[in-house]
Amino acid sequence: MFSNAILKARTNLKVLIVDDDFLMGEFLGLQIEALGCRATVVESGAEALGILKQGEVHLLVSDWQMPGMDGMELVAEARRLTSSDSHLHIAMMTARGEEKVMRAAMGAGVDDFLFKPVQSVELELVVASAARNRLLHHRLKRRNAQLAMEHRRATEALERVRADLKAATALHERLLPDFDRSGVLRLAHLYRPAAMLGGDSIGAAPLRGEGLLFFLIDVRGHGVPAALDSFHLHHRIKQLRPKSAPDLGRAMATINREICDRADDSYATIACGLIFPEKEEGWIVCAGHPPPLLMDGAAVTQISGGRAMPVGWFDDAAYTPVRFPFPPGARLVLYSDGITETMNASGDQFGDERLEQTLAASAGQPLRQFAKALTENLQAHLPSQAYEDDISMLAIEHACLENQS
Repeated sequence: MFSNAILKARTNLKVLIVDDDFLMGEFLGLQIEALGCRATVVESGAEALGILKQGEVHLLVSDWQMPGMDGMELVAEARRLTSSDSHLHIAMMTARGEEKVMRAAMGAGVDDFLFKPVQSVELELVVASAARNRLLHHRLKRRNAQLAMEHRRATEALERVRADLKAATALHERLLPDFDRSGVLRLAHLYRPAAMLGGDSIGAAPLRGEGLLFFLIDVRGHGVPAALDSFHLHHRIKQLRPKSAPDLGRAMATINREICDRADDSYATIACGLIFPEKEEGWIVCAGHPPPLLMDGAAVTQISGGRAMPVGWFDDAAYTPVRFPFPPGARLVLYSDGITETMNASGDQFGDERLEQTLAASAGQPLRQFAKALTENLQAHLPSQAYEDDISMLAIEHACLENQS
């Protein structure tokens, strides 16, 4: 099949023959035309250059010794005239055994040699080489054009994906609590996804009266699949909208069964709770999530109760909320394990103790400075590396009535 392609390429081959011996040039022209090529014969390098400037030539056959411009000069000038997009195969006629001449000719840009007296089989080999190189050159140009088109398509597809990811990121950010006060409750959050999209989600929704539903979700994995799961869970919790401790347990159990029914490897850890500032109390359940921290001034304690399995592990898992006191001045902090497990170049984790120390040190600051202080400490711990896990934190404060203005 390749030989047939060579034969087809040879029939369209344009050959320029340069020889100051008119009869020799005409003889070569007849031989080349007998091979199916189109031949043009000239007697000088200057004539050859004029033809090269005017149109496409695929094969240049030149004698070495010619009056005026010799073969070496012609080859050098032909290479200078030939664009990088075109392919010109050059064969030089010379006597056998002239090794120095052949080396110089190759340096000038000669591809093949014909030895005088020129044998028909040598000429046929030169024509076949020129046809093959022309065919390969055309195939390469076509392949490059195809690659350029595929690259353009891939670039356009990548830009569309980036635009979609950017829109999804904006949507995820819009899910974050956009208020810092809900009645006597104030909120602050920290959210830093490891990738453009993360599997963490933070939510808070005021209930009728003075209550607040809040949650922090950490879905297994990163990127788009985890983000889609966190979107779903975020809206599902708000849809179930528990308003009491029993509602909260039932809502978590429902979410757990729904994930288990999917029969895939998805799961999530969730800290979800309710705060009733009038009663100065809250309820929380931690489905595999790190225990929340309760602050009274600079004192930081863990809420150890309300622990349960992550949602999506066991369809019969029980979720029983635990009550915690939440008087005026108290602060509740939910956080993902991406904070405590953040590891620096030395292999040291940020850790629970450092987190509690950071929170205690910022206890006297306004809540808005709370997340900023934690961010600065994380950056000091990990100054030049990207986070390997999503970072999320939700802080809720029961503000004193006299401090609401």
